[in-house]
Amino acid sequence: MSRIAAPLLLLVALAFPAWAADYLRPIAQVPLLPLADGPHEDIDALVQDLWKPYYNTADEHAFGRDNLRVGRVDLDGDGKDELVLMIDAPGWNDVNGNTLVVAQWRNKHWFAIGLGWGDEDTVFTTNDIRQGWRTIETGTQLMRWVGREYKVEEKAASAE
Repeated sequence: MSRIAAPLLLLVALAFPAWAADYLRPIAQVPLLPLADGPHEDIDALVQDLWKPYYNTADEHAFGRDNLRVGRVDLDGDGKDELVLMIDAPGWNDVNGNTLVVAQWRNKHWFAIGLGWGDEDTVFTTNDIRQGWRTIETGTQLMRWVGREYKVEEKAASAE
């Protein structure tokens, strides 16, 4: 870092401590990819629990395995990955993106701990940690840990 840049950054951090403390930085992108070939009973069970009327049915808003995008990331630092699952199908999106769920592995099955919206290329973990859990940025929303689950906050519009 240059001799001028370091003192300037320090001055900004001292002048605007709240801004500096609240600045979210992406740490890692959550890779949301199509399911690999083969059985995925654990994921099928989660999707059935949450969206049984629509998963592999003839409903107008039905979707199947080809519409699922899945990523795994350790959100609470325990060495075990949580699951982030997105539905990429017509009727399952709005202005905030596609429907997504965050799930934790408990008692031999996935348990939903957060619901939100995002796009498969804009879901990131951030430097913000609440009660040991990383905040997730979805492009249009922040998913922050509130003790037992993730709650969604709309992101403030950026001044671009």
